[in-house]
Amino acid sequence: MKISGLRTSVALLATVVAGLLGGSVAAAADLAAGKARFNSVCAECHDSADFEGEDINALADTLRQISQGQIKHKKTVNLTDQQIADIAAYMTSGGK
Repeated sequence: MKISGLRTSVALLATVVAGLLGGSVAAAADLAAGKARFNSVCAECHDSADFEGEDINALADTLRQISQGQIKHKKTVNLTDQQIADIAAYMTSGGK
């Protein structure tokens, strides 16, 4: 296999894996836990209704980056992967 073919295969595999992992955010989420965590960590500054219909995977990625300190945020937020999934699911539901 040529190098360019290998790159294409790796890129395709990465896309498939990202899609599979990204889809698991909603499947593994607990809305009640997301609501509780959102209310204790986020609701002071954010309204969950503002995120209704947003892409859950993009929102989870943003929350992960905030939690890891890669995106500046008003206050320090430390979240586990499960908490991120729960909050993202709750936020994208519009708080429903």
